[in-house]
Amino acid sequence: MLTPRCSATKKDSDLSKASREGKLRAVAGILAAGLADVNCRAGNGKTPVILAAYGGHREVVELLMSKGANVSLVDSVGNNLLHNACLGGDMKTVEFVLALNVVDIDARNGLWQRAVDLARFWRYPLVVDLLISRGA
Repeated sequence: MLTPRCSATKKDSDLSKASREGKLRAVAGILAAGLADVNCRAGNGKTPVILAAYGGHREVVELLMSKGANVSLVDSVGNNLLHNACLGGDMKTVEFVLALNVVDIDARNGLWQRAVDLARFWRYPLVVDLLISRGA
């Protein structure tokens, strides 16, 4: 479910950057100021929550979700939150996303890849094992 890119403001860019880098306090401050769109997209279609999942920043993912981040969005390639968490390879983040039960574990991106395929390609065997144990 790709939505149109919003007209990015400086605060939107700051939120994306802080989310990607896992800067929890910066993300919290930007959101508290109310000047950034929690679902704004970076140039690659990634939202702040997707960037945080990709970076393996579980706490930032949790914070963004608590502030209304839409976890059903996909990036410009069709990767959902789980795909991006698997691309990052951080087990805790992948486990957290799976526990949310908000994405289909076998969803395919625009290149017809599942999250387990990406984890396998990037050689995250523990993530692959986890996904298989959950039915992928």
